[in-house]
Amino acid sequence: MHIFLLLVVALALLLLLALVIYGRLVVRNQRRSLAVLRQNGLAFLCRPTLGMLSFAGFILSVDHNAISLWKVGLGEPVRKQAFPSPGARVAPTTVKINVARRSSGLSVISSAAERVDVVIYPDPTMSYSAPAGGAFLDLVREKIQEELARIPRSPE
Repeated sequence: MHIFLLLVVALALLLLLALVIYGRLVVRNQRRSLAVLRQNGLAFLCRPTLGMLSFAGFILSVDHNAISLWKVGLGEPVRKQAFPSPGARVAPTTVKINVARRSSGLSVISSAAERVDVVIYPDPTMSYSAPAGGAFLDLVREKIQEELARIPRSPE
């Protein structure tokens, strides 16, 4: 009986260790992806509409060519959505991040009315982070707006 309990505790600890290692690897990959994307423009850790239904992280990147939403897990980042950045604008919005919860966020809208609604988070860590709000969210919106203002509009 004691051996069985010891085995159960050992398996529980092994599962906990596996989850911690997985989390550390995901956070490291998110940080690397943010650093690479920030070489070409702005990049922010975020969650899109209903993004909490996935264990992967998401990154919103803004550069002179495109506004992109990237899904970042253990492997290579995958572009989930992209549209041209010339003529795009950013506005505050409320985003539904899971079935029961809404949060203040940003809506980036292209000149062709494509949009991505996201909740911005601080850079990734191993601890819980609440969605950005208030002054930090306003600062992110202003930075994105400044970046978009520097991009020449494409001839229509």
